[in-house]
Amino acid sequence: MTPVIHILDSHSANQIAAGEVVERPASVVKELVENALDAGARHIDITIEGNGVPLIRVRDDGCGIAISDLPLAVIRHATSKISQIDDLDHLKTLGFRGEALPSIASVSEMEISSRPADEVAGLCLKLMAGEQGEFSEVGCPVGTSVTVRNLFFNTPARLKFLKSIPTEFGLISDTIGRIALAHPEVAFSLIHPQQVVLQTSGRGDLRETIGAILGHAIARQLIPIDAQQGEWQLEGFISPPDLVRSSKQTQTFMINGRIVRSPLLNRALEEGYHTLIPAKLHPVVVLHLHVPPSEYDVNVHPTKMDVRFKNEQSLSPFISQAVYQNLIKSKPLPSFHTQLPSTHEAQTAFSLKASPRSVVASLLENSKPRGQFHATLPPFLENTPEKQSLKPETFVQPKFFLPAQDHSRKLVSPVGDVPSQIDSPKSNTQVNPLTQNSPLVEGDKITVDTLAHIWPLAQLFNTYILATDGEVLLMIDQHAAHERINYERLLAEFKQHDHSSQVLLIPLPMEFTIQEEQVVLENLWNLTEMGFILEQFGERTYLLRGVPVQTGTVQADSLLRQFIEEVLQKSSIPTIDKLLEEWIYLLACKESIKAQDSLSLLEMEQLIALLGQSKNPYTCPHGRPTMVKMTRPELEKRFYRT
Repeated sequence: MTPVIHILDSHSANQIAAGEVVERPASVVKELVENALDAGARHIDITIEGNGVPLIRVRDDGCGIAISDLPLAVIRHATSKISQIDDLDHLKTLGFRGEALPSIASVSEMEISSRPADEVAGLCLKLMAGEQGEFSEVGCPVGTSVTVRNLFFNTPARLKFLKSIPTEFGLISDTIGRIALAHPEVAFSLIHPQQVVLQTSGRGDLRETIGAILGHAIARQLIPIDAQQGEWQLEGFISPPDLVRSSKQTQTFMINGRIVRSPLLNRALEEGYHTLIPAKLHPVVVLHLHVPPSEYDVNVHPTKMDVRFKNEQSLSPFISQAVYQNLIKSKPLPSFHTQLPSTHEAQTAFSLKASPRSVVASLLENSKPRGQFHATLPPFLENTPEKQSLKPETFVQPKFFLPAQDHSRKLVSPVGDVPSQIDSPKSNTQVNPLTQNSPLVEGDKITVDTLAHIWPLAQLFNTYILATDGEVLLMIDQHAAHERINYERLLAEFKQHDHSSQVLLIPLPMEFTIQEEQVVLENLWNLTEMGFILEQFGERTYLLRGVPVQTGTVQADSLLRQFIEEVLQKSSIPTIDKLLEEWIYLLACKESIKAQDSLSLLEMEQLIALLGQSKNPYTCPHGRPTMVKMTRPELEKRFYRT
């Protein structure tokens, strides 16, 4: 039998719309609060009982709803935000669909009380499942109060999928917190039950609002950002690289006052932190993007959370560069006491957390004659009665900078010759780049050698260099530091040589799996552009006839195979720039000093000098820190000297 087409009744249509807009109690809160913001409210009070099902009440001091308009507010497709389709290109309000109130009313008992400023009394409208409307005149302040009781009472299937009270209320508080971050000029309060869970001042201070929501300790550490390009403006706060989390829960993106989700914004942020934080860790950010309404579309989903942009290819680099430049200017040097996200992530996170007692114990344990700890002072600090006022001796550049068993790796400066002399520590009246807050960069260029006043003290565990300037103790990871030096050098060489090839005297045969071969074929043109020469030799077998000039003495076939495995792990098809970046990462790692390589003081001095001349001396290309610091006040506090 052929099915008959018919039009749904209004009640069924409202319930279907409710399924799209009202997913859970947090969705109701979001829609009601956004309506309050569109009404120009400066104070919004939210009251929740239980998980939001028994009661949700949102009160505001906005413009209110006129008596003649209140009956229309609960009818589908009724709206005060737009009058024609062209208005969407200039829309500056948070809502326009005209379905929130009728959708919520269809699955609850709703009561709306509202009074405009020019009315003596207000009007109250009561609805049961979106029907049986009752009007009455009430006394109420200017603004609107919407009360929702017994949510989903007529849709029991929806109730079954709700989580526990703490989970649902947690989602509600998270929603309110994010909206408050988008509107620091509005005072929010969240009560549950009889307890004020969240309250913001509404003074327009975003950092103050962040402190109320994420905590004052986090708010103090955040770095302000304010960048502009044409009609685009990016403002807000981003975390330094040593303040990271294992999830993206503490990231909030806003566009013109609206909380949004966007893969583009996520990718742009990741690119901005690229090489500054380890993989799988995420920064804490509150970013507000201001763009013309015609350049993005929020009507992708009924909740208006997902957004698409018209000019993604230009917008993404603008965001990434703004984030990266602000991070570099902030001198992202992690402190010795910085906490890691979790124990599992301690191997890849930014800073090391240890007490001076554990450090001293390690030094004592490793001072035994096992070749693990070099306690020799620098030449210019030996045999001196007044160590703090001594002048350094002339710096003599050694021929090689690595253990005698391997002279193939050298510390090569990416920016020119190393200074012929290391300066002595400056007096307390002069600026110390590691303890002052003045910017160290102008554009892409570092204005001073950030480690010019640092000298090495010893090598710990044949892995870490202990260094100081008399005020700050630095613990430098020798492999991460050398990796950063080599990365910037190789990157500069690749840019200068136009990805030239070096033909191998004897071609190297390489046999790939089916999956590996597909990666090779998909990226064959890009690999050729980088300098690889591959020739098919048989079924899944290729001859490697040429490699990039910068490969040097590294075994090219094994490194290429590792490179292909790295590409396989990526979820998206890499561009030539990404492929080149991955290749340089591998080369920089292979050519760098390793842990357990014993270094002389002269080699440590050279490493520190080269690191100080890098554009980003604070992290290796993989985002791990090259060094952590402990200041003199921190150390004295540990010994109860202050």
